[in-house]
Amino acid sequence: MVSRSESERLKLEADTIMTRYQKVEQALERARNEDGEHWETGELEMTLETPNGEEIDVALDLHTNPARSAQARYDQVAEHEAEQERRQQIADQLDPLPADPVAYLICYHLDAVEGNYPKSIAGHLDAERSQVRTLCKEMEQLGLLERVESGTVKQRRVKAKMANEVRQHHTYYRLSRDGDHLLRFLSEREGKVNVLRHLPDGNAIVQRLSRTGPDAPRTTAAEWEMEFEYVRHLYRTLRRVGLVTQCDGEPIDGEARSAMDRTYYATTETGDDVLEAVGSE
Repeated sequence: MVSRSESERLKLEADTIMTRYQKVEQALERARNEDGEHWETGELEMTLETPNGEEIDVALDLHTNPARSAQARYDQVAEHEAEQERRQQIADQLDPLPADPVAYLICYHLDAVEGNYPKSIAGHLDAERSQVRTLCKEMEQLGLLERVESGTVKQRRVKAKMANEVRQHHTYYRLSRDGDHLLRFLSEREGKVNVLRHLPDGNAIVQRLSRTGPDAPRTTAAEWEMEFEYVRHLYRTLRRVGLVTQCDGEPIDGEARSAMDRTYYATTETGDDVLEAVGSE
């Protein structure tokens, strides 16, 4: 897979070959009838003037005519553009989701309980009520959540509440069809790859764990000078997506930690695979 800059270079080479077709054809014909280093590589290197009037060095296959040389380059460009479009379509599926780990956790929570209100959601996620309330409203506007009449909500699967208990006078939310599709996307490899694009700090955490081994959120937050709650939610989100897992690992520096620091995480095989995919782009 070529990069964007390589793709632009290939297109320029192809355009140049076609606009200097006769010159290229004559140079190839001479080279085929002469001895030289070009027979060792099978290529003839030429300096040509681009359609813009600039000079460019082009390597031409001795055994291929100019039209085919140009077309081979156009084909590579087309493959690159098709792949970029495919990746953009995949990335677009995460566009509606706020780049906040708590937004991910809200989706997973509502998938489990089928409907809940912000105060209760915040309690389950150990998150700030105001943050959860704001995210729920935003995600509703973006089409990931939908409001539910409180009288129709039966929280049979909420562990903290009795079966069928419903709180009146609360704004309940549940996943919309788009929200459900988003979670299914996150269960796929391409979805997990895009999580690391969508959450740069999450990407950095997976890189850290892959490089140094198990670590605790509080340690990461202290070393990176980030808010502990934010980092903790990042770790939890990465675990729900399947990129990291809780473990009984030891601290990086081998020193004893307090009880609050004893929740360690390590990358999963999936996490390492996804990290490699993102790093190779």
